[in-house]
Amino acid sequence: MPTTIQSALDRISVDRIRRRLDRLSEIGATADGGVSRPAYSDAETEAFAYIRDQLSEGYTVREDSVGNLIATRAPEADRSIHTGSHLDTVFNGGRLDGALGVVSSLEAVDAVYESDADPAYPPTLTVFRAEESARFGHHTVGSRAGLGLLDVDTFAAADQNGVPLWRAVQNAGFRPDNLSEPSIRLDRVAAFLEIHIEQGRTLEETDTDIGVVSSIRGPVRHRFTVTGNYDHSGATPMTMRRDALAAASEMIVAIEDVVGDAAADGDVVGTVGTIDPKDGAINTVCGEVVFPLDLRSADAEYRDTVESTVVDEIERIAADRDVEVASELIDRTAPVALDAEVVSTLESAAESVDTRYRRMPSGGGHDAMNFQRTGIPAGMLFVPSIDGVSHHPDEETTTRAIRDATRTLTRTLLQYERP
Repeated sequence: MPTTIQSALDRISVDRIRRRLDRLSEIGATADGGVSRPAYSDAETEAFAYIRDQLSEGYTVREDSVGNLIATRAPEADRSIHTGSHLDTVFNGGRLDGALGVVSSLEAVDAVYESDADPAYPPTLTVFRAEESARFGHHTVGSRAGLGLLDVDTFAAADQNGVPLWRAVQNAGFRPDNLSEPSIRLDRVAAFLEIHIEQGRTLEETDTDIGVVSSIRGPVRHRFTVTGNYDHSGATPMTMRRDALAAASEMIVAIEDVVGDAAADGDVVGTVGTIDPKDGAINTVCGEVVFPLDLRSADAEYRDTVESTVVDEIERIAADRDVEVASELIDRTAPVALDAEVVSTLESAAESVDTRYRRMPSGGGHDAMNFQRTGIPAGMLFVPSIDGVSHHPDEETTTRAIRDATRTLTRTLLQYERP
């Protein structure tokens, strides 16, 4: 006779997870195989309705004031472990980002309830609205609202069509009354667990089944404006130019060098994702260039040290080239260390189901970090992203990874102990 734990694990069906992912990928499907389910769009609402329809009898289901879905079969439990993710996507994104975490969590929660298990904390499926910043420029809106972390400025942010977030929430049928008041009972949340695609290449290149996330890197973001002179490309000698584009190019290469060297000694990554030569033309020496810097680390002190070195190098290049450079700080967010006991429990669960794992930081932000910031223990599992692709129609992972992550989550829900 199988044990209670084995009985729950045996109930996990990767085929069912895949079928649900296939159905979700049809909601907001694009012509080239991608998915567009922006925050508070009709497509996101339809995806939520589909997940609600997948809940079997016995669940108590509610939607909070911003549309987050919360479902449990043990509504009277004093505390519960919440698990889930989000259903919105970037424009023409992939089929797994967020959705995999939702359907894998649903599979794990069902497996626990349908077995004879009596976990210390009954699980709750929690599905968040508006995790992506693609539409309104602000991330993890649903989980922040649920935890009482959403501010008025974020709620007033507008999309590219001028529709403010608060109006989109209302149009979807929800009426948040007090943004500072959590819509989730924080005192009844024992922990939060989330499965997500890695969105990088580390797991695939190290031939590792899953990642156990130890921390979430915090970004510091600058916008640099380099100013020189606009001149005629044919009439201006090379020695008389104050070329903002050439200076910016040297600065970007220097950023790569500085951060690359720093990455050998600590956790840090740096990216210049765009460059904007103002009024650039083939026959003009460029007089103004704007470029951003995204610098991330799991160690705020180390990140800030690297940031200082980068700024010094940019200012040196500006002086050498006789151009001016101005820096605007866009964002400075502290990294989040996920709960050490939850991390250890996830690792123990992975070992129990014969899954190879590695402890690793997350490069992107996720709903889990907001729970940790409120003092609720949080943990995450990553599955490999094939070729590191994410936020793209080609986003995919392996069937084995889905199985291993869902089994690890299920085992964690069963073995999580009260303090």
